[in-house]
Amino acid sequence: MKVLSLVVLCLAVSACVTTYNPRYYYSNIEVANLTGETIRNVKVQIGPEGRTLECAEVTNNRLCQQRYVKRVYPNAMIQLSWQSSDGQQMSAQMNPSVPLTLVPSQSLRVMMDIAEDGSVKFYFKQDDARLGG
Repeated sequence: MKVLSLVVLCLAVSACVTTYNPRYYYSNIEVANLTGETIRNVKVQIGPEGRTLECAEVTNNRLCQQRYVKRVYPNAMIQLSWQSSDGQQMSAQMNPSVPLTLVPSQSLRVMMDIAEDGSVKFYFKQDDARLGG
């Protein structure tokens, strides 16, 4: 009987762990220009119906950013596009997963760093609770 109880308990715990799917919210989008030059026409689209961000010009080591009212993060494709200093149209897309180490009740910042070689790092940071995120 003890073995059967232990097996049922293990299955129940396993089911809880594998089905845990927290709902995350975001309230800020930030694109960091780390290219060494000015970029133009920066545009971010979060999912097909998510928030958008647009900046006409972002100088080196500056942010294109916007704070919004807290909204459910859609776990959908993020599309980023910009024009390099030589006029070349650049783009990147990704569907990053929110790390389970982040707190679902606290709003997230969707972060993108554009490197000198044109590569993009997509990631999330917990928003500062004092900002009302």
